[in-house]
Amino acid sequence: MNKKLGIALVSMLLFIIGVSSLITHSLSPYKQARAETIELAKRRADLTEAEDFYWYNGDETFFTVTGKNREGSSIIVVVQQDGGAIEVFNQDEVVTKHEVIVATDNRENPKKILEARIGMHKDQPVWEVSFQLENDQTGYSFFSLTSGEWIQTIKNI
Repeated sequence: MNKKLGIALVSMLLFIIGVSSLITHSLSPYKQARAETIELAKRRADLTEAEDFYWYNGDETFFTVTGKNREGSSIIVVVQQDGGAIEVFNQDEVVTKHEVIVATDNRENPKKILEARIGMHKDQPVWEVSFQLENDQTGYSFFSLTSGEWIQTIKNI
């Protein structure tokens, strides 16, 4: 009886270690992208304090970090994955995450807002808001980061 209990406990422990390792490994690309984006933003955009991080996958992949620069101004740094091109925006001159979430909610009346992230869509800085429809399919609304103007919505994905 004790031998079976010991084997069961060891098996359970190995299972827990394996699952923990799998979870840690699956988060590694996100952690690496975040760390590299912050480091690049510190070197090339004078970022001193990082806040939010966004990973945008459109026609191209962009990583965005928000935070403060040396002067204490709130900035947004958008980095193109391929090539490392950087765009820097002053947070006081763009629409907020809250504003585009409210606009999406009013425009699409979704079952649930999933996420909002910053990226570049057709060479324009955008907020992409993902949402769940009543039929449980996913939709995406795109808004200009600088003006808040609605660009397009893609539904039933």
